[in-house]
Amino acid sequence: MRYHNITKDDMLNGDGLRVVLWVAGCLHGCKGCHNPITWDVCGGIPFDEAAKKEIFDELEKPYISGITMSGGDPLHPDNRKEIGELIEEIKQRYPSKTVWYIPVICGRKSRISAV
Repeated sequence: MRYHNITKDDMLNGDGLRVVLWVAGCLHGCKGCHNPITWDVCGGIPFDEAAKKEIFDELEKPYISGITMSGGDPLHPDNRKEIGELIEEIKQRYPSKTVWYIPVICGRKSRISAV
């Protein structure tokens, strides 16, 4: 899996203050997409242990309510395995934190979904 950014103290992509993982890869090609730079599954940088640590360091903070997966498409076929493993680890380590993802729905306003 590759990603473009990890946003900290985000107030726009879920409840409360959150950390947001912006993954690479999207097959939808929605007209008017806000993040077309994230469509290329080979774009961004590899998601590695340093990136995971950056996310976990944020989730340690008591005022961070959780994480949102966005992008790109967190459920792109090339992202599913690692996103699933990351969600499992977050839920085990931080059971009180929420995990949300932004579903891709072309032509309609997307709603944030909780995992």
